[in-house]
Amino acid sequence: MEVSQKIVDYAIWYYLKYYPSKKALENKLFEKFWPNSEKAKIYWWIWQETVDEILNQKMASIISEEEVARAKIKNYVEKNKNVSYIKSKMFQKKFEKELVLEILEKEFDFENNSLLSESKLRNQILALKQNWKSKNYIRRKFLERKQDKELIEWILEDIFKDGEFENILKEYEKIKQKWLDKQKIFQKLFAKGFSYDDIKQVMKD
Repeated sequence: MEVSQKIVDYAIWYYLKYYPSKKALENKLFEKFWPNSEKAKIYWWIWQETVDEILNQKMASIISEEEVARAKIKNYVEKNKNVSYIKSKMFQKKFEKELVLEILEKEFDFENNSLLSESKLRNQILALKQNWKSKNYIRRKFLERKQDKELIEWILEDIFKDGEFENILKEYEKIKQKWLDKQKIFQKLFAKGFSYDDIKQVMKD
């Protein structure tokens, strides 16, 4: 059966607008043109053979899986996203695991290097500090791989060189307004990553 040109046109339009993975485009076509769908009643429906023909023949010169995957990964890196975030997003978008890992390795040497930008990371950490977050909270937020540890610790030490007493005090004053007993206040501050000794000092003062 001849593939409807309307379906082919839709597939091309969708690909050029969103640049999905090949698998994601396949899923979208099935969603739109499955036998019971509204579109299928107008443009006929599709089977696996139809989708294969569209992706592997009709769109063979348009689809560039590796190029699209590389561009998306590069965009995440430029936004200072960590490795687990990048992999999670790419897998959600149905890019093949082997392709994603190959690009991360060849283009960014992710097994040996941090993908985080020092300047962007510094700004992110500084913003969190100014929002009264603890050093430990920030460390937990960013430190997911040993390759990132040296950079993160260096920035933390620099930004928190005067300690975090002011941050604890701000959080303490905020929590104290909830009329909690001292034990509850202590637990909340400790859960936020502040140290035992620093909390005791603030609450004593």
